[in-house]
Amino acid sequence: MRPGPEDDRFRSLYRFASIPEAVLAARRTLGSGRVAFEDIEGAAVTHGQLALAAAVLERRLRARFAPGERVGLLLPAAPGAAAVLLAFWRAGRVPALLNPTVGAGPLLSALRTAGCTSVLSSRGFAEKGGFGDLFTLLRAEGLNLVWTEDLREVATGFDRLAGFVAARRAPGDLGRETEAAVLFTSGTEGAPKGVVLTHGNLLANVAQLQARAPIGPDDRAVSALPLFHSFGLTAGIVLMLATGIRTGLHPSPLHYRVIPELARKLQATILLGTDTFLAGWGRRATAEHFASLRAVVAGAEPVKATTRAFWAERFGATVLEGYGATETGPVMALNDLGDPRPGTVGRLLPGIEHRLEPVAGVEGHRLLVRGPNVMAGYLLPGGGGRVAPPAGGWYDTGDIVRLGEEGHVVIVGRAKRFAKVGGEMVSLAAVEALAGEVWPGEPLGAAALPCPRKGQKVVLALANPAATLEALRTRAREAGVAEIQLPAELRILAEIPVTASGKTDFPRLQALLEAAGG
Repeated sequence: MRPGPEDDRFRSLYRFASIPEAVLAARRTLGSGRVAFEDIEGAAVTHGQLALAAAVLERRLRARFAPGERVGLLLPAAPGAAAVLLAFWRAGRVPALLNPTVGAGPLLSALRTAGCTSVLSSRGFAEKGGFGDLFTLLRAEGLNLVWTEDLREVATGFDRLAGFVAARRAPGDLGRETEAAVLFTSGTEGAPKGVVLTHGNLLANVAQLQARAPIGPDDRAVSALPLFHSFGLTAGIVLMLATGIRTGLHPSPLHYRVIPELARKLQATILLGTDTFLAGWGRRATAEHFASLRAVVAGAEPVKATTRAFWAERFGATVLEGYGATETGPVMALNDLGDPRPGTVGRLLPGIEHRLEPVAGVEGHRLLVRGPNVMAGYLLPGGGGRVAPPAGGWYDTGDIVRLGEEGHVVIVGRAKRFAKVGGEMVSLAAVEALAGEVWPGEPLGAAALPCPRKGQKVVLALANPAATLEALRTRAREAGVAEIQLPAELRILAEIPVTASGKTDFPRLQALLEAAGG
């Protein structure tokens, strides 16, 4: 594709050397008194208050941690957490964002992989989340626990005065190559890997999103995605700070009645979510709750046609499906608000090169991408905290895609999520999509299990006791789907395992089905 207006706009927007510099520029343009973040309880922080709090905390972080040190961070998506993140970025210290729900083993593995010796959290968060035992274990394993409450208490009058002065400028010792965050893979293929994103990676992705989507300070947004999820970090925090979009944050997307109320209270025009969460929020909302929305930006999992239709009919909102990976900061592609293409994840964002490699037996190509938003590299278990960059800057997405004539991307499936049934390649994602049409909103997942006769077979799992294979076959005949593309078995489970972002946890599901017998 030839460079176009979006590419020019991206280049003009991608002009800052660090996140604090971009945030300072937005504050100078929009004013310190403008509200940056708020929550359902009415707690709000202005851009000026955020800058002062971050500058004061910056002094504490510089005194306690070494330059470039990676520090485990366990905080909820809340206005106060935004100040902590900005303080880390100003101080040149690196937050390694942790998921407390994965369990002690993967969390400790992540900390060791990143080389963290300390974890920063909040006593309030530990108490409300019921994570007391986890923190006790971290301390027993030799981790140094630092509490935000203590850092606030030790701040002196001089710290506040110095912070007031420092908040008026961006630190000069930061650059685009400076590490800004470490996020972690799920660990489903072994121990978790760390994904190192720089200030330049995150700012590039923000500029790419701005170049594609008509968003700006007149918008109001709601995000309930966790900070340890790259979508929640980049779109929910960095994008909002850099553009001045007033944003309502909530620590849990599972509070299905709270999110609609927050959107109504804020009169939100933009909502960030996943298909699973959109279904949950939508079922518990009235038309009034989301009446002000003009766009719903969805990622992390495929958006079902039923979800898109429901939001259009009930709330008059367009669901813009995007596509990305933690390794790309995270967004790679996004649909256009003025020309959404259902069934696609939109076009690749400006500034992203792509390469397509053929895959035997599959109608599509493996996608590799390169660009300023692509990670600095991985932190590998046992790697001594050293960053392993992607070869030649190319990130292998592991996804099979088709590209339309205008560049719209259709996700065929994960390269690892195909079953070879009697020599034919069957997409597990396609099986799930068809099942989603029959049982919309139902948690489900497909897995490939060994089959003596055909090599592999597809097993579909649901938690709906009324589900039958015949219902799926009926829908397949109506849609013209071949018999080979249907599951061989349907299994009813008490519960379908999900990840913290609401997606089906496929490795756990695979293990459950394998344990139950082929």
